Amino acid sequence: MSETRIKYAASYFEDAKFLFDNKKLNSAISRLYYASYHAMWAALGDPEQGRIWKHLAIIKPFVHGFWFNPEHPAQSEGLLEHFRLSLRQLYTYRIKADYDLVDINENIVNNMIQVVDDVIKTVVLKKGM
Repeated sequence: MSETRIKYAASYFEDAKFLFDNKKLNSAISRLYYASYHAMWAALGDPEQGRIWKHLAIIKPFVHGFWFNPEHPAQSEGLLEHFRLSLRQLYTYRIKADYDLVDINENIVNNMIQVVDDVIKTVVLKKGM
């Protein structure tokens, strides 16, 4: 299932870049968010009991890094801590774009393109996909 999720993450990422190039910035931020969400899900695998990952709840275990280093101490800083703030911001931008109808500016979307590209590449590298 991880391969399917990373495939969707990559597809949503390409969609986001197309939308960005065509100045559809709110739609681009939404696709970027879902690209990151599916990349994180690909990294972590399915949650227990066939449940789904809650949107903000997926960030903490992803950033901690148990999925690629199970020996990492639970009480220490996450191995991918550099992603935490950006992923939380991306979630907030997606909510603002989709529900609050706030226009997301080009610089924000451009920065998030790099973040999501890095997230996907990290998952692919660490999972050996």
